[in-house]
Amino acid sequence: MSLFVLLPAYNEQESIRPLFKKFQTLQQIFNIEIELILVDDGSSDRTAQTAIDESQSLGILLKLVQHPKNAGLGQAIKTGFTTFLEISKEGDFLAAMDCDNTQPPELLIKMYDTMIAGSYDIAIASRYRKGSKVIGLSKFRELLSYGASWLFRIAARVPGVKDYTCGYRLYNRTFLNKLDIYYGDNLFTESGFACMIDLLLKAKALKPKIVEIPMVLRYDQKPTASKMKILKTITRTLKLLFKNLASTQPTSNLGQTFKEQETVRIPLKIGNRK
Repeated sequence: MSLFVLLPAYNEQESIRPLFKKFQTLQQIFNIEIELILVDDGSSDRTAQTAIDESQSLGILLKLVQHPKNAGLGQAIKTGFTTFLEISKEGDFLAAMDCDNTQPPELLIKMYDTMIAGSYDIAIASRYRKGSKVIGLSKFRELLSYGASWLFRIAARVPGVKDYTCGYRLYNRTFLNKLDIYYGDNLFTESGFACMIDLLLKAKALKPKIVEIPMVLRYDQKPTASKMKILKTITRTLKLLFKNLASTQPTSNLGQTFKEQETVRIPLKIGNRK
């Protein structure tokens, strides 16, 4: 059983070394086997080469996939999910997180332990649970995220979810395979940041068991400016909401569509844990 980490990256050369260093520390402390899947989404800087150099220097497993040109976060996530399903096996887990050094890799241990203990399908690093904190993000951006959270909780609720926009999530492979079978090429239809909301809304049809883990978001550690186009993201988010409200598509009957498989409860390769 292995843990894979998907890192969609666009011009993140400066973020890679401190982030990869954190993964090296995580592996050393918890004796955990991690393989990074870095999707270089048409970067114009040395993102890809820096990732190769640092992974070799720090002793980190890396699967590098490159897009010839920038295609957007949704396409990068799609490429990462497809790559994971191709190279992984039943019982593996995939974490997806930002490549800008703002989200703590060490939280993966708690996310994994919680998923196994409760047989969850998805764990979300949440900014809206007791113990969470956001450092360095503008009040305007905080307000937008908080507003989106309440909007979807009221109008398009997904059980167990308060943070709809955070991309830092852990998935078990069994559930991702179900999503892939159910939606096929229609799983990722959003190219921008709204793809994370879209993914949750589509996952809802399969009735996933979801848990949220409080996260301390360190936006003050981000070395480059945000690439989010705020107006476009707001527009796409509202369109997703209205589309969800107007949808009459029935929820699938998983008992007839899929052969149910439980999450394989094999511990990560972790030793000497306290």
